[in-house]
Amino acid sequence: MKYSTYKSIYESVYTKTSETRTIYVKEQFLQRLKTPTWLLKIVTITLIIIIGCSAVFTVFAGDEQLLSGDQIVVSQGDTLWGISLAHKPQQMDTRVYVEAIKKVNKLENNAIQIGEVLVLPGFDR
Repeated sequence: MKYSTYKSIYESVYTKTSETRTIYVKEQFLQRLKTPTWLLKIVTITLIIIIGCSAVFTVFAGDEQLLSGDQIVVSQGDTLWGISLAHKPQQMDTRVYVEAIKKVNKLENNAIQIGEVLVLPGFDR
């Protein structure tokens, strides 16, 4: 029997080494692409710069100046959430105002005590 095994019927397409195969695939890809490599490099660098700049602008876009505003004395049953709902600007998210109160008053968590004086933040745009 001449063709008794799978391997003998279907010989390997690649008889080259792994490294040579990689070079062959790369050459085939570049041939099909027919785009100069310098153009690919410029496009890649431009995309990296655009993505980097957009990340930097996003970080600084929401940076508002916190100003000290009114003061409030914490009474029984008050929470940061309740104080935020009562005193935040209308268009502002309550969570953001809670974090601003914590930042202005240098609070590490949401715990507040009766009789504690909290400074309410004002925002300057």
